[in-house]
Amino acid sequence: MMNMRKSASSFLSDCAIGRVDPRTDQRSVYATRRINAGELIAVFGGSIVTPRQIAQLGPGAGRYALQVDEDLYLLSTRDGPGDWINHSCQPNAGFRGQVSLVAMHTIPAGDEICFDYAMADGSPYDEFDCQCGTPRCRGRVRGSDWRIPELWIRYQGHFSTYLAARIAGLLSGQPSLVVGME
Repeated sequence: MMNMRKSASSFLSDCAIGRVDPRTDQRSVYATRRINAGELIAVFGGSIVTPRQIAQLGPGAGRYALQVDEDLYLLSTRDGPGDWINHSCQPNAGFRGQVSLVAMHTIPAGDEICFDYAMADGSPYDEFDCQCGTPRCRGRVRGSDWRIPELWIRYQGHFSTYLAARIAGLLSGQPSLVVGME
C-alpha cells in the first residue's frame, strides 16, 4: 500500500512535497522523486459547500475550492501542502475521477507539480490573470476554459468526472448533460 500522509483536509503522496517561498509566501508542490505516468499524487478533501457559503466566508475563501458539481464545491478546511498544487496552462498532472490527481506523464524529481484549473472548474468563481509563463499560457484563467476543444484533446482522460460529463454532453448534443450552459 502506498504511504500517504495526511495534509490538512487533503492527502499528498510521498512522491511530492509542499514548499513555501519565504520571500513571496508562494506555496507550491514539487516531485521528491521521479513520478510515473498515472501515479497518484494527491487526493483533495474538505467540506462540500455552495457558492453562497464560499461568498459568506469572504474574499479569497474560494482559493482552495474545487468544483465537484454544478453549484457544489469541495472546500479545504485547512491550509496544507495537499492544497498547494498550482495552475499551469501546460500541466504535468490531471484528474482521475473527481478528486484524485495523477501524473499525466513522467514527472522528473524536482519539477513543480501543476494542473490546469480548466480540468476541474466550470464556473467563474475564481478567475485570475495567469502567470504560469509556459508557451501555452492562455493569459487568463476562466471558468469557461473547459469549453476549449483543444483542451479536450490535450487533457483527454484527465478532466474531473464532473467536467468530463459536461464535455460528453456537448459532444453528444445532449444539452441536459451540459448543466449551466447558455
